[in-house]
Amino acid sequence: MDNPDVREIVAPSSGVHVILPGYYSPARMGLIDPSTSDGRVIFFLPWQGNTIAGTTDAPTEIKAHPLASEEEIDWILAEIRRYLTLDINVRRGDVLATWSGIRPLVRDPKAKNTESLVRNHLVDVSESGLLTIAGGKWTTYRQMAEEGVDEAIRQFRLKVKPMKDAPRVSDTETVDDGACLDGSCQTHRVKLVGAHGYSKTLFIRLIQHFGVETDVARHLVDSYGDRAWAVAALSSPTELRFPVRGIRLSALYPFVDGEVRYAVRHEYAQTAADVIARRTRLAFLNAQAALEALPKVIDIMGDELNWDHKRRELEWKETVSFLASMGLPKSKLGASRGDVESGKTATYETDEYKLYSRHG
Repeated sequence: MDNPDVREIVAPSSGVHVILPGYYSPARMGLIDPSTSDGRVIFFLPWQGNTIAGTTDAPTEIKAHPLASEEEIDWILAEIRRYLTLDINVRRGDVLATWSGIRPLVRDPKAKNTESLVRNHLVDVSESGLLTIAGGKWTTYRQMAEEGVDEAIRQFRLKVKPMKDAPRVSDTETVDDGACLDGSCQTHRVKLVGAHGYSKTLFIRLIQHFGVETDVARHLVDSYGDRAWAVAALSSPTELRFPVRGIRLSALYPFVDGEVRYAVRHEYAQTAADVIARRTRLAFLNAQAALEALPKVIDIMGDELNWDHKRRELEWKETVSFLASMGLPKSKLGASRGDVESGKTATYETDEYKLYSRHG
C-alpha cells in the first residue's frame, strides 16, 4: 500500500473439507496425521454430531465461493480408508457436505528466502512506518489483535491509559469480567458475549423453563451461552405436549426456528445464506438438509424483514446456487421450492443412487 513496487506477501491456499456421518469417529476422540501418502497433513474429528475430515493444501485463485474438486475429495476419502478397518467401506455417497476454504498464507518480506510461506500470522512494519498484520485464521484472531496493537504501541510510542465507563458486554450490571481496564491488554480475561451467565447446567434450566428438547437445549447453550434464553424465547410453540417450543429447521439437527429470528434481530443476518451457513452451521454439516430447511428459513426471514414475493424468490435462487459450494449435488441445483416441499428432492437421482456400493 505504501510502496507500489513491493511484492505481494499473501499467497492464497485452498483447503478442502468433507463432512461424513458421526459414526465414522468416536464422540470425544480425533486424529491428526502429518504422514499421509503425499506428505500433507490430514485430520479426522467429531464435529457437531458429524465427522469432519481434511484438509488439502494447494495454491489457488481467490473466488467468492470456491468449489471442492472431486480429485481433492477422493484424496481425503482415500486417506481416511487407511485409518479404518478393511470391512468399512468409505463411500462417496456418505459425504454430507464438502467445501473449499481459502487460507491467507504469507511471505515474510524481510526473510532471506522470499518464497518461504508463514503458516500462522505475520506482523511487519515497513520502512515508511506502515504496520501490516496478515495471515492467521479465525481461531487466533485475539492473539493477532494483541500482537498488532502491541507492535503499534512500540513502533509509534503510543501512550496507553485506563478506560473509564466501558460498555457492559454482558448487558447487565450484575456480571463483571474482572478485567482491569488500566490500559494493558486484557483479552485473556474479557469474556465472549454469552459467557457471563453460562454454566454447565444452564441447559437444564432451559428445558424446565421453555420445554425444549434436551439436544436442542444443549446445542443452544453450547452455541449461544447465556443468550440461549433469548433464542428459546424467540422459538415458536410446537402445539405438542413436548417439546413445547422450538420447531426444528431439520429433523436431523438441533437447529430451531428461534435461531433464525435471533440471527436477524441480534446478529445482522440479511440473507438466507447468512443463516444456514454463517449463523448456524447447517450448510456446513449437511447440504441436502440445508436445502430442505430453506423454505422455513426464507419464510421466517421474510416475515421478520418484510420481504415481498420477488425478494423471497431471489433468496431461493441465490441460496441454492450458494449451496453448490457446500457440496449440494448438481442434480439438485435446479430445484424449485415446490420440488423441496413436495419431497421430490429427497429421492435419489440415478447418479447419486450409484454412489452407494450396495446399488452399484
